[in-house]
Amino acid sequence: MIIDQAETDNLSRTKRSTVINDKIANYTKKFKINWYCKLPADTTAWQLAESWITFRQITDPDDSESLGCVLAALHKERIKHADTGSKGTQLKVAMTFSDGQRAVFKPMTYERDYLMVGTPYAGRDRHNADIAAFHLNRIIGLNRVPIVVGRKIDLESDIRPIAHRQLLSTYFYKDGNTCFYGKCLYCKGPEYGVCAVKTMLEGSVTLWLPDSYSLGSAQPHPWRRTYRPNKPAKWESDPDYCRKVKDTRPYETPPRLLDLIDIAIFDYIISNADRHHYETFEYSKDSIVIALDNGKAFGNPYTDEYSILAPLFQCCIVRRSMYNRLMDLRGEVLGQVLFNVLQTEPLHPILTPQNYIAVDRRLEMVIKTIDTCIKNHGTNTVLQDDGYP
Repeated sequence: MIIDQAETDNLSRTKRSTVINDKIANYTKKFKINWYCKLPADTTAWQLAESWITFRQITDPDDSESLGCVLAALHKERIKHADTGSKGTQLKVAMTFSDGQRAVFKPMTYERDYLMVGTPYAGRDRHNADIAAFHLNRIIGLNRVPIVVGRKIDLESDIRPIAHRQLLSTYFYKDGNTCFYGKCLYCKGPEYGVCAVKTMLEGSVTLWLPDSYSLGSAQPHPWRRTYRPNKPAKWESDPDYCRKVKDTRPYETPPRLLDLIDIAIFDYIISNADRHHYETFEYSKDSIVIALDNGKAFGNPYTDEYSILAPLFQCCIVRRSMYNRLMDLRGEVLGQVLFNVLQTEPLHPILTPQNYIAVDRRLEMVIKTIDTCIKNHGTNTVLQDDGYP
């Protein structure tokens, strides 16, 4: 039997489609959330979350099934105390649950389809970006983002009776809605506040890391921006910048530089151009770089800020394990899996359809960048095996 070229192409497309659909199904099964998860006897959700943490991970890639127990508790646990989250530039509420566990609530500031324009770090934090970034970090194998879930709170019945006077002093009312402006660098009055729909306000809740894994002081990112349009950073003009970074502590030995490159890939895919500092666990020279505060992500699905990838394309090294995972997620697998996983999130929909398209497009650019490095420097130079996940 003679098969012409058209038939061969059709068979090839069918086979490829089957392979991709199988990948999507397998990844979705691995990372979907079981919201009916039952906790082991004599174990709290917070103890379970703490048991996953090591100096090299925050969540356990092999225990996605139990993650639903923690997310469900974070979504529903009764709030015992609330106060302003005074640190940082963004509006937040520091919460303590009835059992003493701490968390941070980041309120909704934009509708899902709001299009952020301007600088790549423009605007306020987006609560839905934190939620989506948490799950994408799991899918690409990072496991370095603190646990986040969506939640709606009643500013009158849930918060007012248990709020510290500092938070209550920032309450105000607008068009029949309860509002507040909190305390932060940019929280300067009602014009900077957020308003509930009547009394209900949605946001993201991030689980506070346990005291047993305290954070060291924030470190300036070597590829940080100046945030001044007329003053470029050194890395933006120095073609030999990466070599100079490699000659300074702690980047001259594994795993810190490769961790920063992992995070750069993550930030590029989610479009977060605001990683000016980074945190690690205290007392561990091998600590992961923790990807805190991803609220500036997913602001504009029509733009791709290539400069976020500077650590990758200037150093031209990346972990082989990261490259292999990205290769396995290409072909519109990543965007579809992320969509599937976020389908059951309490605040669904989390992202617009255009954002899932952008995720796949940016993933292809990451792979193209790595492949260019391999072409110029060789596979064994670019793909690194440093012994760290």
